[in-house]
Amino acid sequence: MGEDLDARLIAALQQDGRASYSELAARVGAPRTAVSARVQALLDSGAVEIVAVAHPQLLGLTSLAHVSVAVSGPADDVVDALCATDASVFVSAVSGAYDLVAELRVSSDRELYEALAHLRAQPRVRAVNTLLYTDVVTSVFMPQGPLRGDVHVDETDLRLIELLERDGRMPFVELARGVGMSPSAARARVGRLVGNRALHVAAVVRRGTGSGSGTGRPALGAGLNLGGDDERVTGFLAALPGVEFVARTVGRFDLVVTLGADSTTRLHRVTEQLKALDEVRGLTTWAHLEVFKEHYSRGIARTSA
Repeated sequence: MGEDLDARLIAALQQDGRASYSELAARVGAPRTAVSARVQALLDSGAVEIVAVAHPQLLGLTSLAHVSVAVSGPADDVVDALCATDASVFVSAVSGAYDLVAELRVSSDRELYEALAHLRAQPRVRAVNTLLYTDVVTSVFMPQGPLRGDVHVDETDLRLIELLERDGRMPFVELARGVGMSPSAARARVGRLVGNRALHVAAVVRRGTGSGSGTGRPALGAGLNLGGDDERVTGFLAALPGVEFVARTVGRFDLVVTLGADSTTRLHRVTEQLKALDEVRGLTTWAHLEVFKEHYSRGIARTSA
């Protein structure tokens, strides 16, 4: 029961990391006292963190890519190089034909090429395969869709975003104190940022934390080759619990997907369901064995008047 409640709470917090305990209790069908205790236990364990992520467009990051890396021998030096670059928001050791996968977010295709050239230059790198995202369909790690309208942020907005990047569930009283305004004004500002898709606050599961809390859910990456329209497949994925990321890509796959579940059995069932879809012509999977970097926040550059 405890692990099932944790899984439901994580799913709810991935949708809205700032949901109140009462809202979470209503969503997962559990008493508020049990929900508040479990959420606090998840946060204290380090297995789950609530983070705020600004929209890539707001950060000027227009080129996003999934990179698979094959390494000759130990991968430590390559991992260090990937983790050290600001371009990477995610780095993981995986099973399968490649040894590592990373997600890169940069400001231009030229910057992406330079980051990949630097990666290829690492002595142990044997092969690099890149998938360019054409659009992100589903993600618990970033706001969904393009920015709404002509979004302008001022210095107060930037400070609020920075505070929420440190603690996504920081109370409005503390946020207000940090930016010098009333709690109701801080609430309205955060609501506007979230409503305009400039900001997303969500739970991130720290895989391989070794916390023993039972929340280090197994994660599976999948590359799908499709025949025909992808709408039925993306719609099917959108309705599945545990789907953390779906992107349309250019390269060896048409879609890249990240699946999380409380057991490998459930992951296997989902992949079997995907293979049963007529539009899915090929499915390649890889298990995330150890995550070395998962940091989606990025400072927003100030512009002078």
